[in-house]
Amino acid sequence: MTTVYWDISGRCNARCLYCSAQHARRAGPPADAPLETVLGALHRLRAAGVGTVVLLGGEPTLRDDLPAIVREARRCDLEIGIATNGQSLPPRIRDGLLEAGRISINVSLDSAFAAENDAVRGDGYHARALAALRELLDARCSSGAPARVTIQVTLTRANLERLEESLLRLTDLGVDTILVERMRSYAWQSPEVRQLAPGPAEWVAGAERIARAAARLGEPGRLALNYGLARLKAWLAAGHGFPASPEKLCPGGLLAAVVDFEGFLHPCRNVLQRPVPARPDGTPWYTIRPISVAQPKAAGFLRSPYFVDFFNFAHSASVYGRLGMCHTCPHYTVCEPCPLDVATFGEAVLAECRWVAALEAREGAGG
Repeated sequence: MTTVYWDISGRCNARCLYCSAQHARRAGPPADAPLETVLGALHRLRAAGVGTVVLLGGEPTLRDDLPAIVREARRCDLEIGIATNGQSLPPRIRDGLLEAGRISINVSLDSAFAAENDAVRGDGYHARALAALRELLDARCSSGAPARVTIQVTLTRANLERLEESLLRLTDLGVDTILVERMRSYAWQSPEVRQLAPGPAEWVAGAERIARAAARLGEPGRLALNYGLARLKAWLAAGHGFPASPEKLCPGGLLAAVVDFEGFLHPCRNVLQRPVPARPDGTPWYTIRPISVAQPKAAGFLRSPYFVDFFNFAHSASVYGRLGMCHTCPHYTVCEPCPLDVATFGEAVLAECRWVAALEAREGAGG
């Protein structure tokens, strides 16, 4: 079923350098949608076939009505996740979330080492997030709540060097899983911020350190790699026994959607960061005409021309046909680089795969 990622609040109490929400707030954060609008939208999303809603921001816990939103989502039989920076998680919000039952709470924390984390996320972030996380875990334990608590780590050049040791220290906190994503660079970021984004060799080095940490931990599923194409994941599985699924198919337009700060539905977040691609005949693949979740027709958003055309683009042979290296890859049928990145950057999206191929060749030669 479809998962929807909803920027439920434009407000935020952190200033993470690479965050797209920070970029969106430069003109001032949009007002939060009224509670009644949000509750009605949850029912429309469920009617559309959505199975999971992940509440993002901004910072969703700045909404006083967040527990009410989560309770209604559960009444709609929606799986629910909350992504928080942990900078302000007062007992009323924390306990209200835990009382909602089987939900997932994801706390963003990039390193076990304060200097590495705060260089990107701001002074004092690390201490506040750790305190909130420990209080959340204690409250979960004392209440017996079935909520899952996870940590989201974003790989940057600031935390790459000690990533393995950092992940092992973070698991000691007692969270269920640690997910590692990589920082992406965009044109709106300053040159200084873009320098924080790791390159392909560093993506691979970071993934290998995650795999080594998982082997030392010896608890399958506690560490999860949330980036990388199938060739990288297969290499990790063969060389390190890291259980990462090789499938990497674009879910946009069918299995995933995004609701932006203003309440409009899009097939993915990247669609607003990249140019609209052209068909072989030069016409645009799709027109950006989002539907508001506040409108009754949101219940049919997956059948709208915007979503259908994007899905057809994302899985078109003409998009991936230009990637010659893919045609000889054993993972060709189960791996799709981001189609918008392919349309924008071409063969450059395979830099990670070329790096892994070089490592495979060196290992095959005994070096």
